[in-house]
Amino acid sequence: MSSAAWLVTGASGFIGSALLNVLRGTNQGLMIAGRRPLAVGEATPPRWIGLDLAAPAIDLPAGIETVLHLAGEKRDEALMDEVNHRGAARLVDAAARAGARRFVHLSSVGVYGAPKHAGLVDERRAHRPINAYERSKDAGERAVRERCAANAMRCIVLQPSNVIGWSAQARPLLGLVRIVAKGWFRYFGRDEPWVNYVGVDDVAGALIAAARADHKDTTCIVNTPVPLHQMIGWVADELAVSPPRASWPYSVGAGLAAAGALGRSVLGRELPFSPERLQELTNTTRYDGSAISRELGFGYPHGIEATVRTLVRRYRSEGRV
Repeated sequence: MSSAAWLVTGASGFIGSALLNVLRGTNQGLMIAGRRPLAVGEATPPRWIGLDLAAPAIDLPAGIETVLHLAGEKRDEALMDEVNHRGAARLVDAAARAGARRFVHLSSVGVYGAPKHAGLVDERRAHRPINAYERSKDAGERAVRERCAANAMRCIVLQPSNVIGWSAQARPLLGLVRIVAKGWFRYFGRDEPWVNYVGVDDVAGALIAAARADHKDTTCIVNTPVPLHQMIGWVADELAVSPPRASWPYSVGAGLAAAGALGRSVLGRELPFSPERLQELTNTTRYDGSAISRELGFGYPHGIEATVRTLVRRYRSEGRV
Protein backbone atom coordinates (compact mmCIF):
# COMPACT_ATOMS: atom_id res chain seq x y z
CA MET A 1 0.00 0.00 0.00
CA SER A 2 1.25 3.47 -0.82
CA SER A 3 1.91 5.84 2.07
CA ALA A 4 -0.91 8.16 1.00
CA ALA A 5 -4.10 6.11 0.73
CA TRP A 6 -7.66 6.64 -0.33
CA LEU A 7 -10.33 5.84 2.23
CA VAL A 8 -13.61 4.55 0.75
CA THR A 9 -16.79 4.45 2.80
CA GLY A 10 -19.85 2.55 1.58
CA ALA A 11 -17.67 0.07 -0.32
CA SER A 12 -20.19 -2.76 0.18
CA GLY A 13 -22.95 -0.86 -1.63
CA PHE A 14 -23.93 -0.87 -5.28
CA ILE A 15 -21.75 2.09 -6.27
CA GLY A 16 -18.99 1.19 -3.83
CA SER A 17 -18.65 -2.31 -5.26
CA ALA A 18 -18.31 -0.89 -8.78
CA LEU A 19 -15.68 1.57 -7.52
CA LEU A 20 -13.63 -1.19 -5.90
CA ASN A 21 -13.80 -3.27 -9.09
CA VAL A 22 -12.16 -0.41 -10.97
CA LEU A 23 -9.59 0.37 -8.29
CA ARG A 24 -8.46 -3.26 -8.05
CA GLY A 25 -6.78 -2.76 -11.41
CA THR A 26 -4.63 0.09 -10.10
CA ASN A 27 -1.83 0.37 -7.58
CA GLN A 28 -3.75 2.90 -5.52
CA GLY A 29 -3.40 2.34 -1.79
CA LEU A 30 -6.83 1.72 -0.30
CA MET A 31 -8.56 1.63 3.04
CA ILE A 32 -12.19 0.57 3.43
CA ALA A 33 -14.33 1.89 6.25
CA GLY A 34 -17.62 0.42 7.45
CA ARG A 35 -19.47 -1.25 10.27
CA ARG A 36 -18.42 -4.75 9.14
CA PRO A 37 -15.34 -6.09 7.33
CA LEU A 38 -15.88 -6.51 3.60
CA ALA A 39 -15.10 -9.90 2.06
CA VAL A 40 -13.30 -8.91 -1.13
CA GLY A 41 -11.71 -12.25 -2.01
CA GLU A 42 -8.18 -10.93 -2.46
CA ALA A 43 -4.88 -12.31 -1.22
CA THR A 44 -3.99 -8.88 0.14
CA PRO A 45 -7.29 -7.09 0.71
CA PRO A 46 -7.52 -3.36 1.42
CA ARG A 47 -7.15 -2.41 5.06
CA TRP A 48 -10.50 -2.36 6.87
CA ILE A 49 -11.38 0.33 9.41
CA GLY A 50 -14.40 0.14 11.69
CA LEU A 51 -16.71 3.10 11.08
CA ASP A 52 -20.16 3.94 12.44
CA LEU A 53 -21.36 7.27 11.09
CA ALA A 54 -24.01 7.44 13.82
CA ALA A 55 -21.40 7.17 16.57
CA PRO A 56 -20.74 10.36 18.58
CA ALA A 57 -17.03 10.24 17.75
CA ILE A 58 -15.07 9.06 14.71
CA ASP A 59 -11.35 8.34 14.62
CA LEU A 60 -9.32 7.49 11.54
CA PRO A 61 -5.70 6.34 11.22
CA ALA A 62 -3.00 8.55 9.79
CA GLY A 63 -1.86 8.14 6.21
CA ILE A 64 -5.12 9.01 4.47
CA GLU A 65 -4.77 11.47 1.60
CA THR A 66 -8.28 11.39 0.11
CA VAL A 67 -11.69 10.32 1.39
CA LEU A 68 -14.36 9.07 -0.99
CA HIS A 69 -17.51 9.18 1.09
CA LEU A 70 -20.22 6.99 -0.43
CA ALA A 71 -21.89 5.62 2.70
CA GLY A 72 -25.32 6.82 3.74
CA GLU A 73 -28.68 5.86 5.19
CA LYS A 74 -31.49 5.36 2.66
CA ARG A 75 -34.06 3.26 4.51
CA ASP A 76 -34.47 4.33 8.14
CA GLU A 77 -35.79 7.90 8.30
CA ALA A 78 -34.98 8.08 12.01
CA LEU A 79 -31.27 7.70 11.21
CA MET A 80 -31.01 9.75 8.04
CA ASP A 81 -30.10 13.09 9.58
CA GLU A 82 -27.68 11.56 12.07
CA VAL A 83 -25.85 9.55 9.40
CA ASN A 84 -26.18 11.58 6.19
CA HIS A 85 -25.77 14.99 7.82
CA ARG A 86 -24.05 14.92 11.20
CA GLY A 87 -22.09 11.75 10.51
CA ALA A 88 -20.70 13.22 7.29
CA ALA A 89 -19.57 16.33 9.18
CA ARG A 90 -17.87 14.23 11.86
CA LEU A 91 -16.14 12.22 9.15
CA VAL A 92 -14.66 15.36 7.59
CA ASP A 93 -13.21 16.44 10.93
CA ALA A 94 -11.81 12.95 11.54
CA ALA A 95 -10.27 12.92 8.06
CA ALA A 96 -8.63 16.28 8.71
CA ARG A 97 -7.10 14.99 11.94
CA ALA A 98 -5.79 11.99 9.96
CA GLY A 99 -4.06 14.34 7.51
CA ALA A 100 -6.43 14.05 4.54
CA ARG A 101 -6.25 16.85 1.97
CA ARG A 102 -9.26 16.05 -0.23
CA PHE A 103 -12.83 14.96 0.47
CA VAL A 104 -15.11 13.60 -2.28
CA HIS A 105 -18.71 13.50 -1.13
CA LEU A 106 -21.38 11.49 -2.94
CA SER A 107 -24.74 13.23 -2.68
CA SER A 108 -27.83 13.12 -4.93
CA VAL A 109 -29.77 15.25 -7.39
CA GLY A 110 -32.61 14.81 -4.91
CA VAL A 111 -31.28 17.83 -3.03
CA TYR A 112 -32.85 20.07 -5.70
CA GLY A 113 -36.34 18.70 -5.11
CA ALA A 114 -37.13 19.45 -8.74
CA PRO A 115 -40.69 18.65 -9.89
CA LYS A 116 -41.29 16.56 -13.00
CA HIS A 117 -41.65 19.53 -15.38
CA ALA A 118 -38.76 21.68 -14.16
CA GLY A 119 -36.95 21.72 -17.50
CA LEU A 120 -33.15 21.72 -17.45
CA VAL A 121 -31.70 21.57 -13.92
CA ASP A 122 -28.06 22.41 -13.27
CA GLU A 123 -25.91 23.16 -10.23
CA ARG A 124 -27.15 26.76 -10.01
CA ARG A 125 -30.69 25.69 -9.12
CA ALA A 126 -31.87 26.40 -5.58
CA HIS A 127 -32.13 23.40 -3.26
CA ARG A 128 -35.69 22.58 -2.20
CA PRO A 129 -35.53 19.01 -0.88
CA ILE A 130 -38.91 17.38 -0.34
CA ASN A 131 -38.54 14.23 1.76
CA ALA A 132 -36.45 13.16 4.75
CA TYR A 133 -33.75 11.55 2.63
CA GLU A 134 -33.35 14.57 0.37
CA ARG A 135 -33.27 16.94 3.35
CA SER A 136 -30.59 14.86 5.07
CA LYS A 137 -28.45 14.77 1.93
CA ASP A 138 -28.85 18.51 1.45
CA ALA A 139 -27.85 19.20 5.05
CA GLY A 140 -24.95 16.78 4.61
CA GLU A 141 -23.69 18.65 1.56
CA ARG A 142 -23.73 21.97 3.42
CA ALA A 143 -22.04 20.49 6.48
CA VAL A 144 -19.32 18.82 4.41
CA ARG A 145 -18.52 22.03 2.57
CA GLU A 146 -18.44 23.99 5.82
CA ARG A 147 -16.20 21.52 7.66
CA CYS A 148 -13.88 21.11 4.65
CA ALA A 149 -13.46 24.90 4.47
CA ALA A 150 -12.77 25.08 8.21
CA ASN A 151 -10.14 22.34 7.89
CA ALA A 152 -8.56 23.69 4.68
CA MET A 153 -9.50 20.54 2.75
CA ARG A 154 -10.47 20.46 -0.90
CA CYS A 155 -14.08 19.40 -1.35
CA ILE A 156 -15.80 17.95 -4.40
CA VAL A 157 -19.50 17.07 -4.19
CA LEU A 158 -20.95 14.72 -6.80
CA GLN A 159 -24.73 14.50 -7.32
CA PRO A 160 -25.73 11.43 -9.34
CA SER A 161 -29.23 10.87 -10.71
CA ASN A 162 -30.76 7.38 -10.89
CA VAL A 163 -27.80 4.99 -10.91
CA ILE A 164 -28.34 1.77 -12.85
CA GLY A 165 -26.35 -1.30 -13.81
CA TRP A 166 -26.50 -5.03 -13.31
CA SER A 167 -26.71 -6.12 -9.69
CA ALA A 168 -27.37 -9.40 -7.93
CA GLN A 169 -29.69 -7.58 -5.52
CA ALA A 170 -31.75 -5.44 -7.91
CA ARG A 171 -33.09 -5.60 -11.45
CA PRO A 172 -33.27 -2.00 -12.72
CA LEU A 173 -35.55 -1.41 -15.72
CA LEU A 174 -36.58 -5.09 -15.83
CA GLY A 175 -40.29 -4.28 -15.63
CA LEU A 176 -39.95 -1.74 -18.44
CA VAL A 177 -37.98 -4.19 -20.58
CA ARG A 178 -40.68 -6.84 -20.12
CA ILE A 179 -43.44 -4.41 -21.12
CA VAL A 180 -41.56 -3.49 -24.30
CA ALA A 181 -40.94 -7.17 -25.05
CA LYS A 182 -44.68 -7.94 -24.78
CA GLY A 183 -45.67 -4.98 -26.93
CA TRP A 184 -47.57 -3.32 -24.08
CA PHE A 185 -45.53 -0.12 -23.83
CA ARG A 186 -47.38 3.16 -24.44
CA TYR A 187 -46.41 6.82 -24.36
CA PHE A 188 -48.72 9.26 -22.59
CA GLY A 189 -49.44 12.89 -23.39
CA ARG A 190 -47.93 15.20 -25.98
CA ASP A 191 -44.72 16.43 -24.34
CA GLU A 192 -41.36 14.80 -25.03
CA PRO A 193 -40.48 12.87 -21.84
CA TRP A 194 -36.90 12.50 -20.63
CA VAL A 195 -35.20 9.91 -18.42
CA ASN A 196 -32.39 10.62 -15.98
CA TYR A 197 -30.13 7.60 -15.61
CA VAL A 198 -26.40 7.15 -15.26
CA GLY A 199 -24.48 3.90 -15.36
CA VAL A 200 -22.87 2.71 -12.14
CA ASP A 201 -19.51 2.33 -13.90
CA ASP A 202 -19.64 5.96 -14.96
CA VAL A 203 -20.39 7.03 -11.39
CA ALA A 204 -17.37 5.02 -10.23
CA GLY A 205 -15.30 6.73 -12.89
CA ALA A 206 -16.56 10.14 -11.83
CA LEU A 207 -15.54 9.42 -8.23
CA ILE A 208 -12.03 8.49 -9.33
CA ALA A 209 -11.78 11.58 -11.53
CA ALA A 210 -12.82 13.74 -8.59
CA ALA A 211 -10.32 12.07 -6.27
CA ARG A 212 -7.50 12.67 -8.74
CA ALA A 213 -8.48 16.17 -9.77
CA ASP A 214 -6.22 19.03 -8.83
CA HIS A 215 -9.21 21.33 -8.76
CA LYS A 216 -10.82 23.93 -6.60
CA ASP A 217 -13.90 23.06 -4.59
CA THR A 218 -16.81 22.26 -6.87
CA THR A 219 -20.18 20.54 -7.13
CA CYS A 220 -21.13 18.47 -10.17
CA ILE A 221 -24.27 16.66 -11.23
CA VAL A 222 -23.50 13.18 -12.61
CA ASN A 223 -26.15 12.25 -15.17
CA THR A 224 -26.63 11.20 -18.79
CA PRO A 225 -30.19 12.29 -19.70
CA VAL A 226 -31.84 11.11 -22.91
CA PRO A 227 -35.34 11.35 -24.39
CA LEU A 228 -37.49 8.41 -23.33
CA HIS A 229 -38.14 7.32 -26.90
CA GLN A 230 -34.40 6.99 -27.48
CA MET A 231 -33.93 4.68 -24.51
CA ILE A 232 -36.99 2.63 -25.49
CA GLY A 233 -35.49 2.33 -28.97
CA TRP A 234 -32.30 0.80 -27.52
CA VAL A 235 -34.37 -1.68 -25.51
CA ALA A 236 -36.47 -2.66 -28.53
CA ASP A 237 -33.38 -3.07 -30.68
CA GLU A 238 -31.77 -5.43 -28.18
CA LEU A 239 -35.02 -7.40 -27.93
CA ALA A 240 -35.28 -7.53 -31.74
CA VAL A 241 -38.82 -6.09 -31.67
CA SER A 242 -40.33 -3.06 -33.36
CA PRO A 243 -39.98 0.08 -31.26
CA PRO A 244 -43.34 1.08 -29.75
CA ARG A 245 -44.92 4.23 -31.13
CA ALA A 246 -48.48 4.23 -29.75
CA SER A 247 -49.38 7.20 -27.59
CA TRP A 248 -52.41 7.52 -25.34
CA PRO A 249 -53.86 10.74 -23.89
CA TYR A 250 -52.48 11.76 -20.52
CA SER A 251 -55.96 11.40 -19.03
CA VAL A 252 -55.89 7.67 -19.78
CA GLY A 253 -52.55 7.34 -17.99
CA ALA A 254 -53.91 9.30 -15.03
CA GLY A 255 -56.85 6.90 -14.81
CA LEU A 256 -54.58 3.85 -14.90
CA ALA A 257 -52.34 5.41 -12.26
CA ALA A 258 -55.32 6.09 -10.00
CA ALA A 259 -56.44 2.47 -10.40
CA GLY A 260 -52.93 1.32 -9.52
CA ALA A 261 -52.89 3.46 -6.40
CA LEU A 262 -56.29 2.11 -5.35
CA GLY A 263 -55.13 -1.45 -5.95
CA ARG A 264 -52.04 -0.79 -3.84
CA SER A 265 -54.13 0.40 -0.89
CA VAL A 266 -56.75 -2.36 -1.20
CA LEU A 267 -54.60 -5.33 -2.18
CA GLY A 268 -51.39 -4.28 -0.45
CA ARG A 269 -49.22 -4.96 -3.47
CA GLU A 270 -47.87 -3.12 -6.47
CA LEU A 271 -49.80 -3.32 -9.74
CA PRO A 272 -48.21 -2.93 -13.20
CA PHE A 273 -49.13 0.77 -13.39
CA SER A 274 -48.87 3.36 -10.63
CA PRO A 275 -48.65 7.13 -10.12
CA GLU A 276 -44.86 6.76 -9.88
CA ARG A 277 -44.73 4.93 -13.21
CA LEU A 278 -46.85 7.62 -14.89
CA GLN A 279 -44.53 10.30 -13.53
CA GLU A 280 -41.52 8.47 -14.94
CA LEU A 281 -43.16 8.14 -18.35
CA THR A 282 -44.20 11.80 -18.57
CA ASN A 283 -41.26 13.54 -16.84
CA THR A 284 -39.70 16.42 -18.76
CA THR A 285 -37.12 17.41 -16.13
CA ARG A 286 -33.53 16.65 -17.08
CA TYR A 287 -30.45 17.08 -14.93
CA ASP A 288 -27.50 18.62 -16.76
CA GLY A 289 -24.47 16.40 -16.19
CA SER A 290 -22.07 18.41 -18.38
CA ALA A 291 -20.32 20.48 -15.69
CA ILE A 292 -18.17 17.54 -14.59
CA SER A 293 -16.80 17.30 -18.14
CA ARG A 294 -15.91 20.99 -18.24
CA GLU A 295 -14.47 21.20 -14.74
CA LEU A 296 -12.88 17.78 -14.18
CA GLY A 297 -12.39 16.57 -17.74
CA PHE A 298 -14.61 13.53 -17.15
CA GLY A 299 -16.30 12.21 -20.27
CA TYR A 300 -18.66 9.37 -19.20
CA PRO A 301 -16.61 6.64 -20.91
CA HIS A 302 -19.30 3.94 -20.65
CA GLY A 303 -22.37 6.00 -21.47
CA ILE A 304 -26.03 5.33 -20.85
CA GLU A 305 -26.69 3.56 -24.15
CA ALA A 306 -24.10 0.86 -23.44
CA THR A 307 -25.41 0.53 -19.89
CA VAL A 308 -29.02 0.02 -21.02
CA ARG A 309 -28.10 -2.35 -23.82
CA THR A 310 -25.92 -4.42 -21.48
CA LEU A 311 -28.77 -4.70 -18.99
CA VAL A 312 -31.19 -5.93 -21.65
CA ARG A 313 -28.69 -8.49 -22.95
CA ARG A 314 -28.08 -9.70 -19.41
CA TYR A 315 -31.79 -10.12 -18.74
CA ARG A 316 -32.19 -12.04 -21.98
CA SER A 317 -29.29 -14.35 -21.18
CA GLU A 318 -30.82 -15.04 -17.76
CA GLY A 319 -34.19 -15.87 -19.32
CA ARG A 320 -35.96 -12.99 -17.57
CA VAL A 321 -37.49 -11.65 -20.79
